[in-house]
Formats: sequence, structure tokens, C-alpha cells
Amino acid sequence: MSYPSIAQQDGMPHSTASRPAHSLSLRASTSLRNTSNGLWDILNDLWHPESNPHGYVTLGVADNALMQEHLLHRVNSNFDLPEQHLLLNDTITGSVRLKTAIARFLTRYLSPSKALKPSQIVATNGVSSATEHCSWALCDPGEGMLAGRPYYRGFNRDVCLRPGAKLVPVGFDEVDPVSVSAVSKYEEAIISSRERGCNIRAILLCNPHNPLGRCYPRSFLVELMKLCQKHGVHMISDEIYALSVWRHGQDRATPMEGFTSVLSIDHDGLIDPKLVHVLWGVSKVFGANGVRLGVIISQGNGDMLESIRGVGQFSSISGFADYLTTTILEDEEFVDRYIKENYEKLSAAYNYVVTFLDDHGIPYARGSNAGFFVWCDLLTAYLRIHPGSPPDDSDSAKWNRSRELAEKLTQHKVHLGVGDDFGSEQPGWFRITFSQHRVQLDEGLKRIVKALHS
Repeated sequence: MSYPSIAQQDGMPHSTASRPAHSLSLRASTSLRNTSNGLWDILNDLWHPESNPHGYVTLGVADNALMQEHLLHRVNSNFDLPEQHLLLNDTITGSVRLKTAIARFLTRYLSPSKALKPSQIVATNGVSSATEHCSWALCDPGEGMLAGRPYYRGFNRDVCLRPGAKLVPVGFDEVDPVSVSAVSKYEEAIISSRERGCNIRAILLCNPHNPLGRCYPRSFLVELMKLCQKHGVHMISDEIYALSVWRHGQDRATPMEGFTSVLSIDHDGLIDPKLVHVLWGVSKVFGANGVRLGVIISQGNGDMLESIRGVGQFSSISGFADYLTTTILEDEEFVDRYIKENYEKLSAAYNYVVTFLDDHGIPYARGSNAGFFVWCDLLTAYLRIHPGSPPDDSDSAKWNRSRELAEKLTQHKVHLGVGDDFGSEQPGWFRITFSQHRVQLDEGLKRIVKALHS
């Protein structure tokens, strides 16, 4: 049985339903033509110190290699796949046993105000699919979701490519994007977008933040909930890095917030629970991007989940991923040890990279305590080494120099996250993924310095 999208259930016609077939085909072919992904070329030419010393060093993919050997040892010594997992399981959106294990696991670690139930969870083949499902279910084509700048670069693809919704960036100027003061910028964006004819259906957060590596304070989340309630806007919190918060306290003058899940905040008096949704997956905390398993959690909106179940076959997970994830999450003793050691390794890797940046005079965003990233300003270092003659401080000149620097990084075959792709408000910012083995970090950092001096 198929189900209508939430947009249809709200009484709004789903725009694509009345479009001629040739219009849909044209939209799809145009989208595909405009979506080239050079990442696959890089992944087919990865650096190896012996077998491929001239390949690409990638410090741009959001993966965590630091604990993979531990996970592989656990998997290879305990994996005994039952016959049933070679067949279709008891549901197309994850087995009941899987969703029970996830509900128990996230209830332990995210401290929801109300314990999670398996029926409140839909499993997908990754959080990208989960995001796309939310875009499809909540938005008609042409409607929008807000994302604060800088934002996870994959949101553009997930929200827009097939659902036909719009990702509307929110700029903050001098306001800290994870502070309570930033909430007013979201309201300005809701109002201005509607005035331009784009109805905003949701606000999309990545908490902890990708690429800034910071956690949103509880006060911010509360105020954003109030804003969403005021305007009837859904709140989608991508919490895939929730269990990758590796330090607390203060970084020089920058306080560091601990992680607060939106599930842990009592919604009574703040927001209709039907408007609150959480995304999570195994890719980051378990260093397993290739397992392809994410979840959509909605404790108050069964209609949305039922809508997504109707198209769940297009994003179903394999029996292998279902069983593997279930058996790991059910082993609470292993998981607790694993997460604790992962924190320690992430913290050490971060300190190693920022010490290198400090030693080479490369500025970076302070206050990071979560995720796998350092958000750094390579352009400032590049301009110090290669000043213009005469210097041109205009924004257009800086963006041109930023693109020039990005090309030099490519020539030196070091792959980073480029700020343009993340909607950066300033030129010259790049995302370095530090959750890599030391030999790869050293080679990548060495090539960054060579690119800056070339």
C-alpha cells in the first residue's frame, strides 16, 4: 500500500501529480546533468604510501578511520548471519529487532524526555536517504527548508535533487550561528522567503554542527522550537554526530557546549510534537559509512512516518546491515567501551591537527568539540604568502583568490571540503577531516602547506 506525502495530507496538492510526464523527465535529466560528483574520481585514485604515492590524499570525506580495526575485529569474530536475513525481513524499513535495539540504544545515550519506541523509528539506507524522505514528505516542489550557513554540503542534494524542494540558506553576518541570537535570523528568513513566494516547511539543523564541530546550546534549541511553533514549521535535527562529542569545557575564550538532543527537551508548552523529527545513523560514531544505515525518529507524527513507509522500498537496508547493526547495538558492554575510546582518539587527532595549524599560522574556527572537522581559513595564510600587488581587499577579489587556492590544492592532489560547497559566508574557508590515521594526516597536511606556497 502506498501513502500520500504529508503535503497532500495537509490538504495541499502535490505539485508533481498534475505535471505532464515530459516535464518530470526534463527536470530529472537536467538535475542529473548538473550533478557531477568528482569525489568518485578521487576515491578511485586514493593515495597509498607504497602502492599509489601520487594519488589523492583525502581529508575531505566525513569518515572516521580511527576505530575501524576495533569494529572489524568485533564483526569478524561474532558475525553469524541467520538465514532469515537473506530474505525480506518483517518490515521494509528495518526489522523489529533492529528498531528495538536502536530505540534502547538511543534512549540510553540521547536521554529523551520520553523513552523511544520501535514504532517511532523508520530505518533507511543512510541519513542522506532519511533527509530526502523528510523533504519529500513535508514539502511540495518549490517549497523550502532553511539551513544556517555554513551547512552540510549534502543538504543541497538531499533536499532538492529529487523532491524538488528548495534549500534556503540563512546568513548570520557577525552573529554566532549556534547562539540564541541566531534564532532571529531564522525568523527573518521565514518571513522574507514567504514574501518571495517560497513557503518554508522546515528548519534543518546538523547538531553537532557540520562543519563547525560545535553543539547547539539547549537555550538555542528551545527558542528555535518556539519559533517553529509560531510559524507552523517543522524542526528536523540531524544528530548523526551526537556520539562524537569528544571534549567539554572551554577553548581559550570560547565556551564549549555539551550535546543536547532535541528529544531530551520536554515539548509540552514549547512545540507541537508533530513538528519535531530527529535523524541518526551508524556512519559516524562507528566509522562505517559503507554500512548505509540511518533512521528517522518522530515521536509525535505517525502520519509522516507512515507516509515514508509507503515509499520505504526505495531506501530499504540490506539484511546484512540490519543484522550487523542489531548485534552490535545489543552488545552494550562493547558499545560503551568503543564510544569511550573513540572520544579519546578523536580528541588526540584534533589536537594534533590544530597544533600543526597554529605552528604554520593558519587560522581556524575555535570552540570545536564534536565531529571530525577543523574549519580553517586557508586564504588568510595564502594571501600572507602571496600578497596581491597592489593588494585588492574587495570581496570579489578574495573569492577569486579562494578559487585559485582550491585549484592549487587539487593540483597537489589533496582533497578538502571547499567552503563554497558549504555555503560559507566568507571566502577561503575549508573543512579538514582529522579523523584519519596519522600517516594520512601527515601527508595531507604536508600537501596543504605545499599548495599554500606554490
